Amino acid sequence: MRISQRDIDRYEEMAKYESMLREDGYALIAGVDEAGRGPLAGPVVAAACILPEGETFYGLNDSKKLTERRREALYIEIRRRAVAWAVAMVSNHEIDRINILEATKEAMRQALRSLPVEPDIAVTDAVALKGLDYPVMVETRGDARINAVAAASVLAKVTRDRMMKNWDAVYPIYGFSSHKGYGTREHMNAIRSHGPSPIHRMSFLGKILKDFPKECFDRGVHIEHSVAGDLIARGHTILEHRYAVQQIGEIDFITSRKNTIYVIECKGRGPSSSSFGGVDGILSVSQIERIRSVTMQWLEEHDQTDAQVEMLFAAVNSGRSGEIINIRYLPFS
Repeated sequence: MRISQRDIDRYEEMAKYESMLREDGYALIAGVDEAGRGPLAGPVVAAACILPEGETFYGLNDSKKLTERRREALYIEIRRRAVAWAVAMVSNHEIDRINILEATKEAMRQALRSLPVEPDIAVTDAVALKGLDYPVMVETRGDARINAVAAASVLAKVTRDRMMKNWDAVYPIYGFSSHKGYGTREHMNAIRSHGPSPIHRMSFLGKILKDFPKECFDRGVHIEHSVAGDLIARGHTILEHRYAVQQIGEIDFITSRKNTIYVIECKGRGPSSSSFGGVDGILSVSQIERIRSVTMQWLEEHDQTDAQVEMLFAAVNSGRSGEIINIRYLPFS
């Protein structure tokens, strides 16, 4: 990452606020910011970050003003060198239930409570927080004026952008990878044409969907979509959704996480069905053989034949109203 004199000057100017707080006796200063208040789809994500005194993170600024390449580089550096950091999110369903402002506050509180060390003080970007055991300062445009808040802004935005790219693999018709859920013309036209997905914020879509047939609003939980959401929350990158090889078979998901490729088959059972047993009672020998064959085809296509591969069966239990009770991942080979 190339650093200019302007980057250095901005960082030093933004460091003055934290220096002032340290002079007042606050050693551990947590910056807090969010990403995703405005989009029509996906969660709101918040991050909290405590930067080390005396170290520099040149290039920091409001994450929206940074290029994607610079955000990614700073994201790696912040996670590696920060005293502490944490990320939290609140789902689109909860946003619809409590409104976006309250969801943002909840995500910020969760991020602060998830820090491995408790800060002496927190500084947020224009959002007042209650219910914490230390003072919280509210600063307008904090992500462009205070380094710790700018660092939190980077963590939140990169995390959310990566999630929306993952969702693009599950719902390609909406173009989440390009607009990250924001209300572009392309995105709104896709909603009008296809209806909302399970990750859309229904409370944001009133005007867009006012003429849409009501039956298309059905948001019954689909098993694969539930598994996709759980995998993304667990840090998986979705590489394929319903990857098929003609005359052989199809795999529900192929994902990656921590240098491992995961092959995932999904199945759901409602309250009237018998409970899941072992994988042997769910997948036949021939089904497992087909999954292996399709997996090998994918590995060869992507030059990954030497990769570490794990096969998992996602067993999803749901309630009478379709709500997800639990998802268990059972290994098979």
